[in-house]
Order: sequence, then structure tokens, then C-alpha cells
Amino acid sequence: MPKAGLAKGKKSPASSLMRALRFEKEGKRFFTAAASKSADPFAKQVFALLAQMETKHMEDIQEIARELEEGGKFPKAPSAPHDARMRQFRREHSRIRKEKIISGDAADGMRKALAFEAEGREMYLRMSKAATHPQEKKFFKLLSTEEDSHFNIIYEYLDFLENKGLRMQDG
Repeated sequence: MPKAGLAKGKKSPASSLMRALRFEKEGKRFFTAAASKSADPFAKQVFALLAQMETKHMEDIQEIARELEEGGKFPKAPSAPHDARMRQFRREHSRIRKEKIISGDAADGMRKALAFEAEGREMYLRMSKAATHPQEKKFFKLLSTEEDSHFNIIYEYLDFLENKGLRMQDG
């Protein structure tokens, strides 16, 4: 992580990265705990996948922070890894959706995950708008887009659970 000297003021790139890293760590803890506590195999898989995505965000943030610390300026923001991660996420989404055993606990967990992803999306949008460096703007916009993609996929899961999945047990 950046040295304390780089984090001069609330709006600096280094302090924004530290805030983003804390948020992603919180997300990983949330999704890892949700996966381990979930009795529903469907929800367990979704939460484990979301925890993986948060880990990748943490790695990206730490790499940019390292480059910022070493070079003194915000590095070029990645774009290709996002596409590859989202393809993986969508592929897993498709596979997991075929599961047959789904419980009401899964829907409750998905609602909490939705709120978490919405919070991240909005936080990264604000950080992108407040950023002064073009690559910093691009990076936080990228994270916002990824959080939005997670939100939309979780929303699809939730819609599936509420409109079809939960009824599978009742029949």
C-alpha cells in the first residue's frame, strides 16, 4: 500500500486507493462468510464466486498502489482483465443458475449482496468524478462498472429465486 506520505489529503489517489482496498476487503469478508454460512448450495456458490471477484479487485488496487508509490503518478488503468473476469463471472452465473435446490435463505443473502454491490458502485462513481488524474478516473469508473455488473447479475439471481427458484421447493 502507499506510504503515508503519499496519502496527503482525503482526495489524493493514494487515500482513494486505501479506501477502495478497505471496501473490497470488507466485501471479501462478507461474501466469504456468507458462503461458509449458507446451507443452500446455490447461494454458497454465488457468494464464493463474488468473494473471488473481490480478491481480484484487491489485487488490482494493490498493484496500482505499488506503481503509484514507486512512480509517483497514477499508472495506466487496466481494461482487459475486467473483460476476462466478467466472462468468467457470466460463465459461472450460467452454470450455477442450473442448480435445482434453492431456499429462502439464498434470497435473503442475495438482497444483502445487492445492497453491498450498489454501495460499491456508487462509491466508485463518486471517486471517479472526484479524481483529478485521467487514469485514476478511468480506474474507479472501471471498478464502478464491475460493481454494476455484479449488481445486475445478483439482481438476476434474486429475480430467479423470487419468481421461480423458491417455488421449486413448494411443488
